[in-house]
Amino acid sequence: MNKRFVLEIEKFFFNKKPESIGVSVSSGMDSMVLIHLLMECLDIDHLEVIHCNFQLRGIESDQDEFFIRNFCIKKNIICHVKKFHPLDFSKKKKISLQMAARKLRYDWFHQLFRQQLYDYIALGHHLDDSIETFFINIMRGTGLKGLRGISKIQGKFIRPLLNFTKKDIFNYAKNNNVQWRLDHSNLYFKYLRNKIRLHLKIMRFFSYFSYKGIKKTIKNIYEENCLLEIGIKKIEKSITIEKKNHPFIWKIKCQEIKKLHPLSLYLFKLFSPYGFHDMNSIKNLIESSSGKQIISKKYRIIKNREYWILVSNQFFLEKKDRVFIVTNEEKMNQKIDTPMKIRFFIHSKKIRNNNKHKIIVDFDKIKYPLLLRTWRIGDFFIPYNMIGRKKISKYYKDSKFSLLEKEQTWLLINGNGNIIWIINNRLDDRFKITKNTKNFLEISVDD
Repeated sequence: MNKRFVLEIEKFFFNKKPESIGVSVSSGMDSMVLIHLLMECLDIDHLEVIHCNFQLRGIESDQDEFFIRNFCIKKNIICHVKKFHPLDFSKKKKISLQMAARKLRYDWFHQLFRQQLYDYIALGHHLDDSIETFFINIMRGTGLKGLRGISKIQGKFIRPLLNFTKKDIFNYAKNNNVQWRLDHSNLYFKYLRNKIRLHLKIMRFFSYFSYKGIKKTIKNIYEENCLLEIGIKKIEKSITIEKKNHPFIWKIKCQEIKKLHPLSLYLFKLFSPYGFHDMNSIKNLIESSSGKQIISKKYRIIKNREYWILVSNQFFLEKKDRVFIVTNEEKMNQKIDTPMKIRFFIHSKKIRNNNKHKIIVDFDKIKYPLLLRTWRIGDFFIPYNMIGRKKISKYYKDSKFSLLEKEQTWLLINGNGNIIWIINNRLDDRFKITKNTKNFLEISVDD
């Protein structure tokens, strides 16, 4: 098994030796075998242990931590331990306990990468885990990507044991006297993965060939998905007029979208990474009039004559000719020095009410370009929840603004010349949200 493991490691690094690896160790058999094998087969400068204590099993969780700390002391390995409260986190985020623990774990790992502690983090997933994931995704409904099982390499995360079965790992642990602790939660039948695991054990008992066939199927699906991803990249290139990251903007040929077949599959592959999952809405946008748009959590697609514009929902103001201007295309998601930091964010659902530093307006009433400037003679607005219009000068006087306050108070001006907001003071009634509002624009100013 050691020789097989060395060959797997060589595939990961292509003869380029990493300087540092963090190894995620839970105290279970898989991760303990992984750290033993890495210590035995790799000669690197820094090999460290990372342990997450989720405190879900009371004293057993603390005993796991003690076991790992003691192992690292004996082997003279640096050990990093972090305690988490996934139960509280799951309630706060309204997600399952398993999802909460996973997010907390990977958020910490990414933090370690940002601190540049490791070139890679090694995880103890094996072939049986990948097969279990395959069946879980089938039950939940998935495409080819979900049927690939678990990836061997995912960015800086590596899984050197992925070609080894649970039986291989058990045999290595037994033959090499590897000590580990049993996580009794893996025996709880209430978890879907544990149910799948039990059924797979029964299946392997009756037929070794069915287990081997599943392994081959996962391999074939992985390779076919790679071909599909290459094809999607070619399609993306053929429909693109322009694509930039800073600021992010993607201009797409609408006529080329029509030619794609099967249309729903291509639309899903191209736009689901941006949070768009309703293919009918995207299809309707193809034949819609200019100015129509669809909105996801972080992005939106705007129909502009013969092309689409996919941009972030967040954008900032840019200085130009003594005023500050924002357009609906080129300047989105670009942060430039202004007299204040103003943020715009589009929502498809109603959000929290207005306050001094934030307003919620009807996005469909917004016209571009928006201007940011100070008061001028003749300016007027309709104060929020009032009927008649009022001159800005009169509002300033009634509010007892000093001359300095008048000079330093900014107005956000709509593209048709109407005042949207006396910033940090009063919203214009014409832009308030109503029961007919479909898209909500949050405009906020940092303190």
